[in-house]
Amino acid sequence: MKCPGSDVEITVKSCPKCGDEVELFTGESKVKCSGCGTLVHREKASCIEWCPGAKQCFHHVFEEKEKASMENS
Repeated sequence: MKCPGSDVEITVKSCPKCGDEVELFTGESKVKCSGCGTLVHREKASCIEWCPGAKQCFHHVFEEKEKASMENS
């Protein structure tokens, strides 16, 4: 038998907002930066996921998500 914990891979990324190092473990696609709280993604995220002004540029996307969320409630 093999220990399941032995296959853990750690990826270190820099927070796009504050520059702190963030560790993502196997299976994690995103993690909150302990320095500033920004979500750091394993894969390069589009600006809609991290930019504070995204709601202004992509208001239609946010409106659709809010509408879908209300319909599923």
